[in-house]
Amino acid sequence: MKKYSVIQFACILFFFSNTNFSQQDNNKVRIGTFDSRCIAVAYGKSEEFRKEMDSIKTVHAKAKEEGNTELVEELERIGPTKQVLLHQQGFSNGSIINILAKLKEKFPTIADDNDVQMILSKWEIMFADESIEMVDITDQLVEYFNPNEETRKILEEVKSTDPVPIEEISINPMD
Repeated sequence: MKKYSVIQFACILFFFSNTNFSQQDNNKVRIGTFDSRCIAVAYGKSEEFRKEMDSIKTVHAKAKEEGNTELVEELERIGPTKQVLLHQQGFSNGSIINILAKLKEKFPTIADDNDVQMILSKWEIMFADESIEMVDITDQLVEYFNPNEETRKILEEVKSTDPVPIEEISINPMD
């Protein structure tokens, strides 16, 4: 009987020690990360972006036709500004908050699907200890912009290169 109790006790200890180890793994904070450059490129090549730019061109043409020089000048600044911004976002690690705003309602579902407690650009993480588990959700975010095969190839190239330092990205849209 003593032998049986010792074996039972040993089995119970073993079971609880294994449970404890698995609970430690589950206690890691999971953070969803993404390569902001990929999101910017997917957006910049998307139908949504093309429609936005077409709308600006249409409004610009109408303003020009109506002689609304103030609006024409404002719209003529928007195009080059968007180009510089997309260069900073797509080639470097410029903020993509303007693009992420388009996905705002999707983030709770993405977080839930990936069991992550936070989502942020991988370029914004300066340090994470072993209690943090990074989960790459770049591809999931990219899919919201319906990339075609050409865009997917570009995204693979982007993923394989380091970002250009942002201070090396020209603010002159003609460069």
